[in-house]
Amino acid sequence: MEQTMEDYSCGERQYQPGPTVANRANGQNTLFRPFTSDSSLGTKIVVEYPAGPNGHKDPIRGIIVLCDGKGNPSGILASEEVTGYRTSMNVMVPFSWRKHVENIVIFGSGLQALWHTRLILTLRGEEVNNITYVSSTKSRVDKLIETVSDENQKHWKSSCSFDFLDNTTPDFLAQLGARLSEVDCIFCCTPSRKPLFPASLVADDKPRKPFIAAVGSWQTEMIELDPSLLRSVVTNNNGYNPLTGENNGVILVDDRDFALRSCGEVVQSQLASSQIVEAGEIIALKKEKPTSKPSNGCIQKMDDFISDGLVIYKSVGLSLTDLTVSNAILAQARKNKQGL
Repeated sequence: MEQTMEDYSCGERQYQPGPTVANRANGQNTLFRPFTSDSSLGTKIVVEYPAGPNGHKDPIRGIIVLCDGKGNPSGILASEEVTGYRTSMNVMVPFSWRKHVENIVIFGSGLQALWHTRLILTLRGEEVNNITYVSSTKSRVDKLIETVSDENQKHWKSSCSFDFLDNTTPDFLAQLGARLSEVDCIFCCTPSRKPLFPASLVADDKPRKPFIAAVGSWQTEMIELDPSLLRSVVTNNNGYNPLTGENNGVILVDDRDFALRSCGEVVQSQLASSQIVEAGEIIALKKEKPTSKPSNGCIQKMDDFISDGLVIYKSVGLSLTDLTVSNAILAQARKNKQGL
């Protein structure tokens, strides 16, 4: 995943067609995300269908269609599980850079929350003390906790505990404030259209500065983070911009252009392109590779900020990572078939 993100930021971008969203009057939203490499290509189609008369909304579904470099069909995959894994793995890249991961809050209780938890425990399970899920549906969280608890006993054997915070209770903000006062990482995995928590709950003056990742919004009207939080991060002098050498903070993304155009948090924050850094650019700089802008020789300063500062990572999902993960799944399927 790191290599794919680096490749995208350092040259592959020019070969990737841009994603397209079709929004119908009936509420159906369809995302088309094509991708190419020198050996394979394809596209992902994702459909968000409107809620029915009873208010029930089906999960977001779709397919991934793959071809080889000559255009011969090579695979078709259901996109839901692939996207859940790919998106969560994307977030694990900057998460793996963090110094403190003991206390974690996850907003959401669906597939993204499940895959975030699995990968958190896979990568840093020995260090995690507690994961709290914030949701309005206790039954879903109970099922989620049951699933990850069983898997934890079988695979990771972490001493991590799991809690639930109901965001519909009258004292929710007080309870959330207490959690976020000592939080190390916050993961936002919801289709929210309003900020999930006030910016003041994670102000930069707190002694422990959290890592905050948001994966839910992929249209301008969708938003999980308070725009004032993003603005405060990029205007304070406690951060570091590795591409300009300035001491201001930055917002990390996987795709700068798409984030500036289509992500509610970034659009509503009115951020400038110079205030946004791609994770792939960070990876290249950590390897001391040249990028489009100078690194100013401050690798250590950059490492200090991304590992222990107030860092926000807005992931929109790179189409190229869909190709990476899908090809890996097909390769594993062929290997399993040969082993039968």
